[in-house]
Amino acid sequence: MSKRMFYLTRGYEYQDSAAGRSLDMKQVKIQTRKKPRATWWDILKKETFDFCRETGLHGYKYISQTQRSKPERIVWAIIVLTSFCCALALINMSWDDYASRPTLTVIESTHHGIWHYPFPAITICNFNRVSYNLTKEFVNKLKIPTNISKEYLIQEMRLTIELILPGVFGYDVQKNLTRLQNIIDDNDLSILDVISSITRNCSTLLIMCKWKGLVVSCDKHFKQSLAREGFCCSFNYYTSSDAVTSDNVQKSAACGSETGMSVIINPEPNDYHATYVGTTGVKTMVHYSYDYPNFNAQSQIIRLNSEHFLSINPALMYSKEEVRDLAISTRNCIFDDEANGVLYADDETRNLTFAKYTYHNCLAECRASIVKAKCGCIPYYFPQNSTRVCNFKDVKCLKKYESYFDSSWPDMEQNYRDLIKLQTPNDIEKYPCGCMPDCTLYVYPIESSFGTLDSNVYYNKGNFLRDSR
Repeated sequence: MSKRMFYLTRGYEYQDSAAGRSLDMKQVKIQTRKKPRATWWDILKKETFDFCRETGLHGYKYISQTQRSKPERIVWAIIVLTSFCCALALINMSWDDYASRPTLTVIESTHHGIWHYPFPAITICNFNRVSYNLTKEFVNKLKIPTNISKEYLIQEMRLTIELILPGVFGYDVQKNLTRLQNIIDDNDLSILDVISSITRNCSTLLIMCKWKGLVVSCDKHFKQSLAREGFCCSFNYYTSSDAVTSDNVQKSAACGSETGMSVIINPEPNDYHATYVGTTGVKTMVHYSYDYPNFNAQSQIIRLNSEHFLSINPALMYSKEEVRDLAISTRNCIFDDEANGVLYADDETRNLTFAKYTYHNCLAECRASIVKAKCGCIPYYFPQNSTRVCNFKDVKCLKKYESYFDSSWPDMEQNYRDLIKLQTPNDIEKYPCGCMPDCTLYVYPIESSFGTLDSNVYYNKGNFLRDSR
């Protein structure tokens, strides 16, 4: 009996003969059931349960465990969903914080070499704004009306301080100022001619100077400059654009008084004729070499018959070049080489002349622009750029709008109710006159110590003082 084997495949039957293995094939019909196609919901449900079962995140596995009761799994699902929503909220808060403040300020080093810092500018202003002896010489050269005596005019010259601080005398002196201006006009003199003639120059104010331990000429290191107090004497202060391209800003290689600047000052108290403070001496301002010396500069009063030591602890805040890629309104600072294209159309539109852009210089430009808009002139103590200088007839206007240009927020009256409404600005238009903070900033905080001079006490540096007598 021969054996036959049948091989069943889908739709076909194969017959295998044991003797000779002759194969007969015939087609048979096989009933098959098609597997149902999974929907997207089934796939999502399966993948979600697989994720919950395999993940290491706390709480997810309890949702997929079928041995747990349905209410327990629902509670765990609510807990997990709530945690997920909280995480999204924190991520959104973090993103908003980054978008509003994309830059980060960190302390790079507290041991930065002193030679990396430019030596600060030193501006010395005599409290005596009108020299009595120089005023007498000046009045003697003037052509004055017959009904005005020279002695009277000498006293009237004290009113020139009104150009610095309008209303400092506390009463109406406009008639006196108008009379004084008429005399100046009759002599074809400008306000700058008058002020420079009655103000002591640096060669008589500064007796002796020592720079880095060596006695040097004060006339070569200090120059007459314009500050908010009027004519002053400045060291290492630059206002021309030529100074930016040259490496002539002074630096110091070490710390200590012997590596800095020492100055012997003679304010000549017997020559005082007009001052805006009730004391004798000088005001010393320490500031960045390109900053206009304004009221906001670090300052110290140097009194008579005393020796003062000003200790400076400089600090530098700078921005990396990558910060330039951010929008100015985002980084909230500006590089000095960007100012011309952002704040000024061209150099001719400026009212003042500065060597480079700084925030303090921009505020000075802002204040000068306000005075020009209100009174049609600019005070003489600003570095002019072909603008009419305010004279004695403009003092009334200067007094009227003083609160607009001498405030910390120019072009706004110093009114408490208005100032408290100011919030942190988010764009360039909200800054005073569009002035933006510096992306690179040098600050020079000072500490002062002093003692009374006694010529009978000898010390090894006494020759410096003795030679000045």
